[in-house]
Amino acid sequence: MAPQIDSARRRMTAVANHLVPVISSDSNSGFIGLNNASMNDSYHRIHGEVPSHDVVWRIACDESGTEFTDIIYEKAVGEGIAKITINRPDRRNAFRPHTVKELIRAFNDARDDSSVGVIILTGKGTEAFCSGGDQALRTRDGYADYENFGRLNVLDLQVQIRRLPKPVIAMVHLP
Repeated sequence: MAPQIDSARRRMTAVANHLVPVISSDSNSGFIGLNNASMNDSYHRIHGEVPSHDVVWRIACDESGTEFTDIIYEKAVGEGIAKITINRPDRRNAFRPHTVKELIRAFNDARDDSSVGVIILTGKGTEAFCSGGDQALRTRDGYADYENFGRLNVLDLQVQIRRLPKPVIAMVHLP
């Protein structure tokens, strides 16, 4: 029975090292914070110190060097993050065929960039993340934009996102 108790105590000690808050050295403040002992938890052992600096974003383009018009494609310098922003706030970020094509190109670039580990998808403005297809462009023959391309191809975009080998996080504004 003694080995089982010792094993249970070791497990409880290991869990306690991760969960128990440490009182700061200023005992009068009552502040509960981190000290060097609590920096030995599993998160800090694996990931190190959590950075608190501001992220520097740079505008990115695809392999052709073409700039985007309906989206903003950015990469965080040295952070492994790509951010794709649907940039049509005047239309509640509604898709048109050109928007979907640009999203596909940006996701392709983020997928192929070995320095990118995670992709954030968001919408510009506070009115809507995305309101779907832009109905102002819809005709009897489908969606018509300046390229006279009649389909949105949203299904192709959805399949692409699902098959990406990197996590995609939707960043949605809440009022």
